[in-house]
Amino acid sequence: MKDFLFRIPVLLLSLFVMEANAQHFNIHNSITLPDKSQQSTVVQRIGYTDITISYHSPGTRGREVWGSLVPYGKVWRAGANENTLFTITHDVKIEGKELSAGTYGLHLLPEKDQWTFIFSKNHTSWGSYFYDEQEDAIRVTVPVEDAPEPRDWLSFDFHKRERGQASVLLSWGDKRAGFDLSLAIDDIALDHIRKQLRSDAYWEWFSWCQAADYCATYKINTKEAIQWVERSIELRENFSNWDVKAKLLRQSGDEKGAQQAMNRAIEVGSDIYLERYGRRLLREKNFEQAEYVFGKALEKNKTYWRAHFNRGNALQAMNNKKAALKAFETALKYAPEGRKEQVKQSIASL
Repeated sequence: MKDFLFRIPVLLLSLFVMEANAQHFNIHNSITLPDKSQQSTVVQRIGYTDITISYHSPGTRGREVWGSLVPYGKVWRAGANENTLFTITHDVKIEGKELSAGTYGLHLLPEKDQWTFIFSKNHTSWGSYFYDEQEDAIRVTVPVEDAPEPRDWLSFDFHKRERGQASVLLSWGDKRAGFDLSLAIDDIALDHIRKQLRSDAYWEWFSWCQAADYCATYKINTKEAIQWVERSIELRENFSNWDVKAKLLRQSGDEKGAQQAMNRAIEVGSDIYLERYGRRLLREKNFEQAEYVFGKALEKNKTYWRAHFNRGNALQAMNNKKAALKAFETALKYAPEGRKEQVKQSIASL
């Protein structure tokens, strides 16, 4: 009995400790509050490649930043709170240095006249507190410059963008610096195109034509692109794929073959496509060929007012005012009410 009575205080003490521990545990079930340095994400796509920078953006709040709030000569997390993340979906070059696809911790080593951007293979640690130089993927050092105007909140921006490259700019306070990024956009694009042509796109004439036209536009991969457009023609010949074939043959130096392809495009093309092609020739100032193509469009549809109208423009450019007037008058006859004034102005210009 005494042992039992002795155990009662011990048991009560144990229950009290358990309850206290439970209360202590509950204290750590904290609520989420807005960050003082709010999270930001910037994303830029170049071709098929996505470049994403995720960071927390601190404010100056009247403080001196460089050399004070952010000390010189010490690795810094290029933001606030967690790791600043730099993610790329394809291999790129940063200032000419290779960086494989993946996610990296982005750090900064600032000096007075230059900043070093550090891409770390470790992107899961907190900030730069656990930064280890041995985990660097690459480092690039760039000059720092005065910002055109002070930036209260730290920001990453894609400062300039071109077809296969961009520059990333870090701005905060009165300073900024950035790095250039480039990628093999054509190799990446062709790899994606080839994979897509092995999917449902295989049975669509338009898919093969699209792929070939991409190559024609950027003057790449001409030999294979000709095979692609020939596949498109096999599925369904039309103005578009013969037009693309003509472009590719011309790029390969086969002018005779290009002209034959263009003749076939005109032969099979609809009035609408021929009128569009005629306008393209007008922009190229090839007025005689444009007038011929508009005439071919009118053979397919003699009431197509826009073909009459633009044929008149071609004839006027050739200084054949009499024929141009006739073409404009015919265009006026068939033009919808909303377009008649435009035609009248052309007649008046003669």
